[in-house]
Amino acid sequence: MDSLGHLRQLVALAETGNFRKAGQKLGISHSAVSQTIKRLEGEYGTELFDRTRFDGSRNETVPTALGERIVAAARIAINEMEAAARDVQMLRDLEAGQLLIGTDPTVSESLLAPAMARLINTHPNWRFKVIICNRNEWERYLEERQIDIYIGLRPDRESDAFRYRELELVPPVVLCSADHPLAGQGPIDIETLKTYSVIGGDVPDWFLWGIMEAYPETFPDIRTLRDTFLTSQGLGLLRQLLLLSNAVATLPEFIVKNEIEAGKVCKLDVIGWPYKKRTIPGVAAWLNQRPVPPAAHQLLSHIQMVLRYGVNEFRKEAGL
Repeated sequence: MDSLGHLRQLVALAETGNFRKAGQKLGISHSAVSQTIKRLEGEYGTELFDRTRFDGSRNETVPTALGERIVAAARIAINEMEAAARDVQMLRDLEAGQLLIGTDPTVSESLLAPAMARLINTHPNWRFKVIICNRNEWERYLEERQIDIYIGLRPDRESDAFRYRELELVPPVVLCSADHPLAGQGPIDIETLKTYSVIGGDVPDWFLWGIMEAYPETFPDIRTLRDTFLTSQGLGLLRQLLLLSNAVATLPEFIVKNEIEAGKVCKLDVIGWPYKKRTIPGVAAWLNQRPVPPAAHQLLSHIQMVLRYGVNEFRKEAGL
């Protein structure tokens, strides 16, 4: 454990660029950090940090080329040991521990929130941390042990490094504000829809391929389609843009459920829209060689119940 503490000091110094700040971050003296770094440099037989670099008028301590390699390895070692400690704790004691969850923002409110709420009520000693991941981040987060499990849209390509459990998710709907020029109209063709800004969450390529296949003359390639959309991981931002502008949105209906019920947002009927009557594929994913904590198994069980019975029925059964 002393060695793990030394690695944390090494990483803290690399992140802060200052012995005093590194000590403050870890709750130890700067001299203790200095002694640790000198000891590590003695073991490796080379300097790991350049103490003479200046950034403007500020003296900054930065890793050398070899130091950067050691710091990268230290980060991996720290993540591995912390993940192993969580695994042991949660496998040993079903009433304690921490679960780190990565999720796509498009499912965090409608799917993950009710399932987590049930677990929080039934297991108050469990601790949860949720990280919002975009489609390019979550695999790296799993590999670096920053998350234990990912819940979200299916990736474009599956990796042998992970195990997957398929989830059938409710597709997004096409929406506009109640005072939008398209509100209240009958079926709308894609060319009319395209004259307005289209906003939505960042999605995998397979979702866009479905739209391209439905409208090949309008969207001849995926780049043209991606350029049509304004995408964001911030669903709050997208919700406000939908309410305050003439943008048209593709969002999960649950995200704007209250606005629809209040008459502030309308659903649009788009001719040929490919995701009207079918679910879209989602996944739960975790590292192939790593045991899944009991909390993750229970979380997945509750998620399956939400998908099977719907959010409202699940909340009623769960007393939420």
